Formats: sequence, C-alpha cells, structure tokens
Amino acid sequence: MSTATKAKEFDASAGGPIDPVTFEVMRHRLWAINDEQAMMAARVSGSPVVYEAYDFNSGILTGDGRGLFVGVYIVHHAVPLDIMVRTVLEQWELDDIREGDMFFSNDPWAGALHANDGIMVSPIFWNGDIVAWTGIVMHDSDVGSPVPGSFVVGAVDRFGEAPLFPPVKMVENFAIRPDLERAFLRNSRTEALNALNMRARVAALTITHQRIHELIEQYGIDTFLACQEEVIDYVDRIVRQRVREIPDGSWFEQAYIDHDGNNNELYPMCARLTKTGDRITLDFTGTAPQAPGSINCTRAGLEGGAFGVFLLFLCYDIPWSVGALRQIVDIVSEEGTLNNARSPAAVSMGSVMGTWVTQNVVSNVAAKMLMSSSAYRGEAQACWQPSLNGQVIAGADRRGDPFASILMDCCGGGAGARTFADGIDTGGFMQSMSASIPNVETTESRYPVLQVYRRQRCDSGGPGRFRGGVAVEYGLLPHKSVGPIADVVFTSGASQPEGHGLSGGGPASLALNMVLRSSNVREMYAAGKIPCSADEIQADVREVLAAKDQTMLAADDCHICLQTGGGGYGDPLRRDPDAVELDVQRGLVSAAAAKSIYGVVVTDGVLDADATQRERERAIAARLADASPVLPAQLVERNAAVDTDKATHLHPVADTLEAVHLAGRDVVRCTVCATTLSPYGHDYKRGASMRELPISAMSPLNGHNTLDDIVLREFLCPTCGTAIALDVQRKAEPVLDEATFGSPK
Repeated sequence: MSTATKAKEFDASAGGPIDPVTFEVMRHRLWAINDEQAMMAARVSGSPVVYEAYDFNSGILTGDGRGLFVGVYIVHHAVPLDIMVRTVLEQWELDDIREGDMFFSNDPWAGALHANDGIMVSPIFWNGDIVAWTGIVMHDSDVGSPVPGSFVVGAVDRFGEAPLFPPVKMVENFAIRPDLERAFLRNSRTEALNALNMRARVAALTITHQRIHELIEQYGIDTFLACQEEVIDYVDRIVRQRVREIPDGSWFEQAYIDHDGNNNELYPMCARLTKTGDRITLDFTGTAPQAPGSINCTRAGLEGGAFGVFLLFLCYDIPWSVGALRQIVDIVSEEGTLNNARSPAAVSMGSVMGTWVTQNVVSNVAAKMLMSSSAYRGEAQACWQPSLNGQVIAGADRRGDPFASILMDCCGGGAGARTFADGIDTGGFMQSMSASIPNVETTESRYPVLQVYRRQRCDSGGPGRFRGGVAVEYGLLPHKSVGPIADVVFTSGASQPEGHGLSGGGPASLALNMVLRSSNVREMYAAGKIPCSADEIQADVREVLAAKDQTMLAADDCHICLQTGGGGYGDPLRRDPDAVELDVQRGLVSAAAAKSIYGVVVTDGVLDADATQRERERAIAARLADASPVLPAQLVERNAAVDTDKATHLHPVADTLEAVHLAGRDVVRCTVCATTLSPYGHDYKRGASMRELPISAMSPLNGHNTLDDIVLREFLCPTCGTAIALDVQRKAEPVLDEATFGSPK
C-alpha cells in the first residue's frame, strides 16, 4: 500500500486556500505545540543529558511524513524524523496503525543518528485518517555495548556496538508495552534513566495529540490540512526567492575525521555546493569510503547535518520545514561512504563524527555561497565548534551504585566568526541554539568527581579580522568513587585543525585529552591553592590520549579536556589592533599569538601602535617573500593598473574580494589593491600566491599533533599580500577548489 493512501490529503476544492490571518494564527499555534512537546519531554525526563543539556529535539510532520516544524534544540536530531515516519508507513499496513500507537527505534538506518538517540513517532488521526505525525528524539546515556556510554572505541562494525532496535510498536493506546520496554532496557547500564526517557517521549507525544485535536476542533480538518500545505509552500517560496538573489556558482570545502576508533587515519569529507537559479545541489563526491571504525554515519546523519545548516542559514525567520527544503536542495552521495554508510558499518559515534563533520563542510561551503550575496552575506559565518570532544565516565559512585554518563561540558566550544563580528566565546555548536553545559556543582553532586577548574582557553579560537569564539577547557579528578573510574574519549580534530575559517581566517586549535597521572592536585587543595591550568599541576606522567581512546582514572589522575573554538573570518593582519589588545587583556589571546598571528604588539597589556605598524609591514613582506604563484605567471590574467573608477561592482565574493565588470569583461579582484585574480568563471584561488605553514602558526596549542604531514596553505593576493583563503591539507594533496561563478555548462 502506498503512503499516499495512508494519510488524508488536503482537497482544495473542499474549502479553498486558507486565508492569511488564519494561516498566521495556525502556523504559530503549531510552532508553539512543537515547543510545548519538547519542554514536556525535558521536564519528565530524569536524564541530565536531556533536562539540563537539552540533547534532544522534536518535530511535527504531515500525514504522509513531510517535515513541517523542527524544534530549537539539536536540529540534526529532528531532521530525519521523516525517514522514521516513511519507514513505519512502508513496514506497517494501514489497519495496523491506530490512534495512540507510538513507534520506537534507535536504528541509524531507520532515522536515528546513532544507537543512543532513540526516536519515537506517533500518528495523529481524525475521523479514521492519519492527518499528521509527531516525533521526538532523546539521547539515552547508555544503550549497551562493550564500552560504557555506547560510543564504542574499538568497534569495526555494528555487531561490536549496542543492539539496534528496528522500528517497533512500543506504545499502544498511549500505554507502553512492558515486554518491548524490558527488552530495550535490558541492555543498558543506565536502565532507570532510559526508562524515564521512554516515559518522557510518551508524555510529550500524548500532549501533542491533545493539542492537535484541539486545533482541529477549533478550525476544522480542511483548514488544518490546508495550513500544513501552506507552511511547506510558504517556506518553499521564501527560500527559493532568497536563493535566486544569490549569484549562480559552485563552491567547495574539504575537512577530515582523524582516528577511526582503532587507528589514527585521516578520512576526508568533501562537499561541493552548486547553486543554479532557485535550486541547490550538494555533492559529496570525493568523500572517503566508510571506515573500519565507529566514525561513520548513515544517510539519516548526512541529511541531519546538511539540511540542518540550511534551516539555520536560510530559514532563520520562518518555520524550519524539512519538507520544503527537500524540494529545493538535492543531495548527491554514494552509499558506502563516510557519511552514507552501508550496514554493517560501525556507526556508534556517527552523531558526533560523520554527521558533525558533514555539518562542518556544509556550513562552510554554504557560507562561501552567502558571502557572494550583498543581501545575505551577513548570514555567513565560519565553522562553529567543529567536533564534540566527548568524555564518558563510568564506575561505582560513593554509595557503590553504578553510573555511566557523557559529561556535557563537551558542548562548550566556540562559535564561528561572522562577516561583521567575532564568534561567540563558548557559544556551543551550530545546530543547537538551546544546548547548555551543566553547572560544575551539578556535575560534582551527581558523579564522584571534582572539576578542578573550568575556563575559557586562551588561543583556542580561529584567528581572523573577526576572531572565532574560544572554547572551554576543564580539569577533572575522581572523588569518593569506589575504585577507579572508566574514562572514554572521542573527538575529531586532535591531529589536524578543524573549525575552518573563511576568507583567509584561520582554523580553531586542536582538541586535546590529557591525563596527568598521580597529580598533586589534592596536595595543592590541602595547601589552599586551586589550580587554574594544567601547567600549574605537577604529575608523574602527562599522557596525551588518542582522539578515540579509553583508559582508567585512579584517585589522583587528573583528566584535562580542551574543546575547540570557532573558525576565524578574514585576514588576521587586518584585525583592529584595539580588539587584539582587549583580547589579550581578557586572556582570550596570548601576547605571543597577538604578535605572531595578528602582528599586534601588546606589552604588559598595553598596545604599542608604532611597533604594531612595523610588525605588520614586516609580516606582509615575509608573506610575499615566502609565497609562490599557484599557477605559472603566464597562465594568470592580471590587470592591477586599470583605473578603479571605471569598474562596475557586480557582487561581493569574500572579505577582500569582489566581482566587477572591468574593461569589457567580468573579473574577480582584490578590494585592497585592485589586482585581478581571475576571470569571473575561473577559480580565483588559482590566481593567488600560496605559502605553506605549520599548524602551530595559527595556535600555540597545536603542538601535540601526531601527524606530521598536515600543513596550512595560505592563499594571498600576489600584489598586496592580503590573505584571501586558508586550507588545512595533507602535503601531498593538490590545491583544493574554492569558488567559481556563473551557471554550470
């Protein structure tokens, strides 16, 4: 039976289009209903991951499974709800789906991001027809597997990870089926918390049933169905109009995931965005094949990361309707790759690896597109916190009771720089406007640990004319636990900088997990001194953990965890010296980095303007002396001497680049010195000069990387030396594409 016969469709002849006033009232009511079901779930849940850090989300869909509303919590959780609904509609006969049924799954091939993210969806009936679906996704702290927390370091396929539940009818007539619930909870180390989450899902979906029925009773079923169609049409119209206002072109971005959970290999992820008219194509060709480790994600994770970016960038003031975006954005991806894994790939880290890095490459390639639009360049921003530096602790607490949980301080990364302002310090990650990190005291009351310190880490944000936000670093020590504590870590960007910048802005610093074995923290406490950094703590051994690793923490072992910041925007040498001075005074940028990266001399917290001017002149000269043309000079068209008054501005391209009509042709040129870099239809990066730098050149925190073939490739205007792009690559790789303009032929 086709899905079209399972859901009541709106018949325009029954009542005509919905009037504008009623539409506005109803769409905001639906928006509020979705928010209410999310908050209901958070209030009922007993899991701090949900009620405190808000690691969940909710959505409302049409009767045939098209997404209408996504909640304001972790966006990429709720985007694939439509995959779950379609799976249910394909696997159940209509007569077997009833009011009060709720279908549950943690299967990444059915819509979950990974096994911890249990999805529950429920049909809403009216007069015997399915007229809508509602859904909620919540993170369960542990769902089994050989590794506490279920982010499985060491797995090579899904059979070494947590059990997967394909869609099952977990609830009938609004009541949980105890046999199925027992089967699900049996595998978990956190059975009580997971049981509370299950009840939270049921409570949230039940209240949504009630609210939707109240809405239909007030306005009628035809008006309700018309509102659904109009929401999708409304979002479709606005987004298409916005896309049409952006110049046609093609933009490219590449990032990596380092360490697959078994070996420290680099896995590239590539995204090419092509915009033509009012349509966008995302092509992930060039992405690595799926890995023999837990870093892969399924197609659900790919779509969650990709569509989530466009909801934020293009739907900032309209409903977050996935159903509308699917009509505008096409995704090209080969099955069996890193972010479109084929079973039995290991995927337990998919939400924070494959999905997260998909978000990174799509956000930066979309930002490059937006930078070329006079109307929407203010929406562009560099990559936010590019990875989750997750830490799971497990063991027995002071009462001897078992515990296992991810510490949600991992949400404390930095936001990406914008085209007009710095990124937000400890702003979190891009796809969750409402996530938070717990109070230190709350963590200490809940688990047998002491958080020795937590601070914003100097030099962790990406440098630029506008700086990326800095990130959280914390130190943690076991306290009153029964025996050692299991310590599991998983991150990306420990060997190469992620959090890539835009327009010559630098990437954020590396992530770090380090254990100070047999530290003197307790002696320092006894002496009345509280350490505020790892440098103040003495230890027998300083053990840097791999990006994915597991170890044990003894009583005096102090774990240091550094998140990553956001990428920078624009040439760091063009940053306002007064802003750099303030950063140094606030402890966000070191005086050494101020000079070496920004060319700003700050002595004892005070700006030296004359020394700064000399240092910046010296830095520009050094750039030009070190750089070489990307292409041989005879292949590059130059025209630096043309009178700039005769050029007609077409549109911006990047921070210091613009497209102009000049001397009878369209070109891309530098706005600082008017040097032409390329014809309009060519990649302007090919007309630049390039120099290679070590990754330590963008942050003094990058000294612990274990891969020695990673370099920064800085692209410069060959005349004035202004930085226009910066890539993180392996030495042997060719120069990456950046951007070309004009419709593809």
